[in-house]
Amino acid sequence: MDLLEIRNLDLSFTSYKQTAHVLKDVSLKIAEGQRVALIGETGSGKSVTSKAVLNTLPGNASVDAGQILWRGENLLDKTEGQREALKGIEMSVVMQDPLSSFNPVFTIGRHLEDVLYWADRRSGRKSTSKDRRERIAQTLLKVQLADPERVMRAYPSQLSGGMRQRVLIALALMNKPALLIADEPGTALDVTTQDEILRLINELVAEEGLSLLMITHNLGVVRMTADYVYVMRKGEIVEHGPLNQIFDNPQTDYARELIGAIPPLYGEGVKDQPASSEPPMLQLENVTKTFTAKHILRPDHVTKAVQDVSLDIRKGEIFGLAGESGSGKTTVARMLMGIMQASSGRITIDGVPLEAMQGGRVDRALAQIVYQNPGTSLNPKRTVAQTLSVPLSFSGLEKRAHSHRMEELLELVGLPRHYQARYPHELSGGQKQRVAIARALAANPRLLVLDEPTSALDVSVQKRVIKLLEDLRGELGLTYLFISHDLSLMRNFCSRIAIMLRGELVEQGTPREVFADPQHPYTRALIAAIPVITEAEEAAKPLVTPEEKQRFLVSSAA
Repeated sequence: MDLLEIRNLDLSFTSYKQTAHVLKDVSLKIAEGQRVALIGETGSGKSVTSKAVLNTLPGNASVDAGQILWRGENLLDKTEGQREALKGIEMSVVMQDPLSSFNPVFTIGRHLEDVLYWADRRSGRKSTSKDRRERIAQTLLKVQLADPERVMRAYPSQLSGGMRQRVLIALALMNKPALLIADEPGTALDVTTQDEILRLINELVAEEGLSLLMITHNLGVVRMTADYVYVMRKGEIVEHGPLNQIFDNPQTDYARELIGAIPPLYGEGVKDQPASSEPPMLQLENVTKTFTAKHILRPDHVTKAVQDVSLDIRKGEIFGLAGESGSGKTTVARMLMGIMQASSGRITIDGVPLEAMQGGRVDRALAQIVYQNPGTSLNPKRTVAQTLSVPLSFSGLEKRAHSHRMEELLELVGLPRHYQARYPHELSGGQKQRVAIARALAANPRLLVLDEPTSALDVSVQKRVIKLLEDLRGELGLTYLFISHDLSLMRNFCSRIAIMLRGELVEQGTPREVFADPQHPYTRALIAAIPVITEAEEAAKPLVTPEEKQRFLVSSAA
């Protein structure tokens, strides 16, 4: 008998008297001890399917047909109380964003003890606070958090992203569930931390004899964590089969598109361009940025966020700056845009020192920035036209020419002109990022700073945005500083790559040089942590010793 079986599930949402059918005839099985992946783009219905199983759907949701069988019994025939009793005990979930999953005013120990307290009450088990804290400590050790007492005393904001995700896994495992649902558990994490978390999930699933439902759009993650794959598109299962069958011989165009959108880590695609003879567009000379923290326990504690960084970017080049969160990449971007002042060193853009520009801020016609998450970088109360009108007001164009320029900008980024009237919530993630790029182009800049511009996008949408950026560079003669932690994407997009570690540049070179013979152990660790979809790419990764990992990676379990 299967542990979980979904049969012909139809589900809809009703809002403002409008009904949207979001799941259509969905069928899925998970056997005991099986690892299953549910993949597809954002909005395909993956998370809605898991919420239907967990009974956490919003009030406007309606199950129109089908069954959800748990150990052969239809959950849809159960009472609210009976379904509630299964959550956290028979089935548990690890959510995507570890920070938003916690109440910031409660300690980690309070979160974990509350889960145990209510689980014990539902099961009729009597336990004391001391008993519960001992069980919590054992579970935290199981998820490789070496100092449980310190973790229990900490607040969510005092832990790293990887530590918070480990705590979420501990929460999910606290009552020894039969099914673990992992909903994009590594998306909000750096690639090295994601690698640690995925390996931890695999180990725990094997040790505890759990079944796993991995929900993701990252096929590299699927290869690491699943044996059987369901492919979902627009609320329907369009293909399913064993992992190797889906990867090696996909039957649908959609599955082939998803696989084809993944930038290869090795093989064809490397951008090995001849050295540019153009003069530098951007130069950083011995740039340092320090912060002084006014803290009661560490008065005047100085942190060096960027240390003695020197680099130059030639006109027309795509220069990649890689590293984990906290390595100093975004601080460099803010300094060269004039948003933040360097503590020492010199920044020159197109031959003009930054300090010589008005107010120490970069000229809008010289450089613009595109941020990581278009959902937060666009004002939700402004239409596309209103968003574009702000930079156009500084462009020197007469106001009567703004409308025509907006149409030109939307055409440049591949959006219809009638999108001027739309608000951000009416756009997909890729469309919002196209609007953000159009806003950056409004002042006709010569340098674009791209700060993780695709990390919030699905892999297929990412491919289209990267293609757009390549086309715009050729058409408009732009220069790019591309900031990311995704080295596989950089390998296929950038002409040169620099690696940052704890505020310092530790390696620079062409993609071919960096990937064929990485010189620094940190670079090797970054490359080795990238999830890939073929055995050949896995075998081609550089070897990293445990000592190098311990020394150079920012351990999420520290």
